[in-house]
Amino acid sequence: MAEDTYDVIVIGGGPAGENAAHYAIKGSERTAAIVEAELVGGECSYWACMPSKALLRPVEAVEEVGALPGVSARLDDTAAVLERRDQFNHHRDDSSQVQWANDNGIEVVRG
Repeated sequence: MAEDTYDVIVIGGGPAGENAAHYAIKGSERTAAIVEAELVGGECSYWACMPSKALLRPVEAVEEVGALPGVSARLDDTAAVLERRDQFNHHRDDSSQVQWANDNGIEVVRG
């Protein structure tokens, strides 16, 4: 097994972990690794905040339209609403977050 050495090791690749690693090495020669078992970007990006807001907005829009006199609206394509949600979280693909980390001198270690 290869042995890697880092100046900073951050457990968890959510927003706090990403920022901690970034600020710890920014403008220095220090090295950093983020250890993440799931997706870099965290709970909010892939399961909580972003997906739930992407689901709430279409319902709010339909309610607003329905409140206009003489106008009716309805949500009848659930698959399209769910696809919109999945686009917001990049279909749970964290490759852009991993690329950001790598571009900023942070290695992502899965585990």
